[in-house]
Amino acid sequence: MDRFIQTFFLIFLPFYPLWGWFFYSSTKKPASMFMVLMLIPLAVYLLITQRIKIPKYLIFLILFTIYHLASTLMNHLIPAGTNKIFFLLADFNVFACLALIVIESTSFDEIFINKMTRLIFVSVIITCIVSIIQIKDTTFFISPELTNSLEGLAFLMGNRNFSIFSWVNLNSLGVSFPILIAILLSLSHSKKRVVPITIVSGILVSFLTRSRYVMISTVIAISQLFFNAKIELRKKVYMFLLLSTIVLMLVGIASISGFSIKEVIDSRILEKESGMESAKARITSYEVFMIKFPEYPWFGVGPSTRDDVLRMLDGVPIIHVGYLSYLYFYGIVGCFLLFVSFFYLLRYAWIIGKKHAFWGSFYGLFSFCIANITFVYFNLSEMGILLAVIYLKYFSDKSTESFQNEIA
Repeated sequence: MDRFIQTFFLIFLPFYPLWGWFFYSSTKKPASMFMVLMLIPLAVYLLITQRIKIPKYLIFLILFTIYHLASTLMNHLIPAGTNKIFFLLADFNVFACLALIVIESTSFDEIFINKMTRLIFVSVIITCIVSIIQIKDTTFFISPELTNSLEGLAFLMGNRNFSIFSWVNLNSLGVSFPILIAILLSLSHSKKRVVPITIVSGILVSFLTRSRYVMISTVIAISQLFFNAKIELRKKVYMFLLLSTIVLMLVGIASISGFSIKEVIDSRILEKESGMESAKARITSYEVFMIKFPEYPWFGVGPSTRDDVLRMLDGVPIIHVGYLSYLYFYGIVGCFLLFVSFFYLLRYAWIIGKKHAFWGSFYGLFSFCIANITFVYFNLSEMGILLAVIYLKYFSDKSTESFQNEIA
């Protein structure tokens, strides 16, 4: 069974956005629905036939998912006419729980990890190539669900770049891609060819998104090279010089090709043209939260922004700070379950980093937690997060094997 599951993840995870394109083009359905349908029998079979030690982070995530579904039902938030079973299958929390149960029930060997790392590298290169093409043609390889929505068109008109990830979700690039960069740099910091290509791809793709949180997440992913105690000072100096050279090279290429870096910095990072509209929206979100949260502090209002809050937000569709938005949705009880899950997952990644000097998952997951200060997307079914947990499981099993060898 381990071999079958390893093959399943090798096929689907590193190229998940491309599978999103394939499934949508052929069936008009999201790839997540097919993944859930494939994961359900796997998860049920593993739970029945194996003695599984479910880690604490997953226990709390499962409890949160039950709470989330109950809150949705009790607050009558399933759209009228929607099949409840289909609604359940489409829920990304259910997807995350199923996938993580399968991951935590599987032993991943070194051959699998080496193959997966190479495929992640290929995926990063493909992402970079498509991003470069989209400089001239913003609609190249873009999901129709993006081009057919007002929000999507607004992003495209602002020259936002989604590369291959629009076939998954608007936020998928900003969550998964930095994690892919973090994993590659953690495993390949001694490989002279892989590191510069990974850094170039990370900087280029994140900058072309014109999204600050993506740029910040990528910087966090790259910063592990300088905080990893296992990397010699000489190598850190080399990597700093390499990073500086890459940045100067990209600035030079952009200048020659007519791409205005100053325009991106002024309009998206500093928001000179919009008068800090994005920052003001988050301040408004905080003010609205302080008014409305005390009305339903313990159990929340369910995962939907009510009309009275929408009016107070003045055109913004959601409280635009992830942690505050979820406190409003689920209250203290629900958020306790979710945030404790995040704590144990980060703790898990920290322990693996300390023991095996593999910091890719920790920095990737940490960037996800930081990103949710500026947007609302606590989706643990993202390909990047699932990959991060796969690597944690591999190194965790190595620790167990090492301990067993020592006492044998």
